[in-house]
Amino acid sequence: MLKNIIGGIAIGIANVIPGVSGGTMMVILGIFNRMMDAISGVFKKENSHRKDDIIFILQVLVGAAIGIIGFAKILEVLFEYYPTQTIYWFIGLIAFSIPLFIKNEMKGERLAIIPFIAGLVIVFGLEYLNPGEGKTIVNPDFPALSSNLFIKMMVMGAISGATMIMPGVSGSMVLLILGEYYLFKSYLANVTSFRLDVIMPLGFMAIGIALGIVVSAKLCQYFTKTHKAGFLSLILGLVIASSLVLIPFDVSYDVGLVMTSLVAVLFGGAIVYGLSKLQ
Repeated sequence: MLKNIIGGIAIGIANVIPGVSGGTMMVILGIFNRMMDAISGVFKKENSHRKDDIIFILQVLVGAAIGIIGFAKILEVLFEYYPTQTIYWFIGLIAFSIPLFIKNEMKGERLAIIPFIAGLVIVFGLEYLNPGEGKTIVNPDFPALSSNLFIKMMVMGAISGATMIMPGVSGSMVLLILGEYYLFKSYLANVTSFRLDVIMPLGFMAIGIALGIVVSAKLCQYFTKTHKAGFLSLILGLVIASSLVLIPFDVSYDVGLVMTSLVAVLFGGAIVYGLSKLQ
């Protein structure tokens, strides 16, 4: 139970950061296939493990909610004072998970070149379209409550939920490209105020997230069963490209920054290694 909640927290944190994928975090934690099976199992007519599947999903979702809400401000502090080292920490998490993914998920499967290249192109394309996050300003003046706002929040939630499952595709980056990321972060930053104009839109977004997760999980499980080598090769391309596009090339490096960034990468690798031992 505790391990699933902690894993959910890591997934939630990943989903807040543009460029970092919650699905990639599932791969790192070794629960990607378990989550796909659990979501699919809930809707099966005959499933003797339905209760266990529901409990597993709820534990991960509780952890994800804690990660998204509870760590949003901590991450803002890290990015304010240690932005480069924080990015390299996530690069370490992703990069060191790649050999584990190949060993555990792709064992016995040959690399399919075209899906692999497609995965690279998708992430590089999103990065090319990404306007850059810049400095996030939390705006307390939220849109007036309306049916159009609720529909928009459900669509945003569906996109976030679908990309939350897919490794290598960052839901926050997609929202950033669509111009809705700042509104999303503003709602999250003010959720503890329990204002109606914050809680209601987030409620509709939660509905969209649930729908997006279910649809995405169904698609992932279908392609895993029918086109396993191609689908896993696509995921591998997504994950590898995710570690590359995060590299901050626009930073002025000195000896101190290089050393601390290297430590951050190794720290990310140590976390992946420790988590792999827990599986």
